[in-house]
Amino acid sequence: MISKKTINAIEVCICIAGQRNAGYVTTTELSPRLGLSISYLENILKPLRDHNIVSSMKGPGGGYMILGDVSLISIWDIALVFETTFSGASLSDAMEPVEPASYELGLEQIVKDTLSKFTLSDFIDYSSVEAKSYVQEMGRFKFKPLAVPFMPKAPNSVFQLHMSF
Repeated sequence: MISKKTINAIEVCICIAGQRNAGYVTTTELSPRLGLSISYLENILKPLRDHNIVSSMKGPGGGYMILGDVSLISIWDIALVFETTFSGASLSDAMEPVEPASYELGLEQIVKDTLSKFTLSDFIDYSSVEAKSYVQEMGRFKFKPLAVPFMPKAPNSVFQLHMSF
């Protein structure tokens, strides 16, 4: 019932909410943390922005931020952006509406009740939230760290050579 895209959207929102004190979070920072491509993240974040769950800002210092209080945004609010429900499913004119079975409605109600109980603040670990952003930690140009230089243990000159014997 819940798609992989919905699960990824919930993880993205939790990651953005966890970085709330660090300001806007870019897709470049989110991509390595979540293991998702930047284009896939954009496909997830656009509907969230359209439904006023996240806000975005372009340009230097821009990115995405949770819009509103994280203790008021339930996981069901995020899931509802990507999932169609039997009560709110949009049917085309060519198709005749099909009555779902009572167990499908019951299952949907259980999922809705369960996800409505949890908010984004329930999943944020404030003790491990780092104030450093990914760019500050990895550097602006994402260079690999330099190797430790090799220091030979041999004498450096002929004057040091006679001291070693």
